[in-house]
Amino acid sequence: MVGKGRKGVRDLTVNQSNQEEFLSNIATRLGRERRTGVKPPVWNNKPYLHLYEGKTNEELIEQFIDNLQLLNTNVDRITRQELDITLSRVLKDFEVKSAISWDDPFLHELGLTSLLSTNGVENSIWDNSLNEDERMQLSAKVDLGITCADLGLAETGTVVLMNGGGRGRMVSLLPPFYLCIMPESRIVPRLTQAMELIHSKVPNGLPSCINFITGPSRTADIEMDLALGVHGPGKVHVILLRE
Repeated sequence: MVGKGRKGVRDLTVNQSNQEEFLSNIATRLGRERRTGVKPPVWNNKPYLHLYEGKTNEELIEQFIDNLQLLNTNVDRITRQELDITLSRVLKDFEVKSAISWDDPFLHELGLTSLLSTNGVENSIWDNSLNEDERMQLSAKVDLGITCADLGLAETGTVVLMNGGGRGRMVSLLPPFYLCIMPESRIVPRLTQAMELIHSKVPNGLPSCINFITGPSRTADIEMDLALGVHGPGKVHVILLRE
């Protein structure tokens, strides 16, 4: 039911009864019966699925890197053994003193917390036991947010983040600098393959939020003056790990 929740916040939750009433009212206005059990069409041809067919993994990785660089995003393609040196340089370039990172097995496996401590960076790990305001304040006051990525889209230089649990979405949105560490094996040709993966997860439940991040936050006024970092991190760095 639509109404007011907390002070100044409008609750837009719609219960099943109101939803059915709303949709039935639309059908009546259109002069037809309410349709149920509608299934999406099954297409015989899916041209976008084969758009980059024949490209090797190496070519997709190179395309991904090229597009990231066009988006004012720095990229390092390294081995895991080179992570400590590369991370130290990134932290120095961004002048990072504090960071927040996902509570994620992949980042723990890399020994991220230890690497940050070695570089004198105070690191917090996303903690769901804190209330929302505490998590927001913590994410907003640090210099750097660090996550891994579930997918990389070669066609656009986009990283795909499936949020939920220890993978707070504020980590990639609120700090002024954002670092994404991901295995290069997670790079796919384009959005088509990403959506196939997302649809495959539907039966088991989707994450609370899926972020598609394509370079630093950017906006332009009516005179087309481009500004970075207005609605999110102003600088983004991606570390690709060779496998």
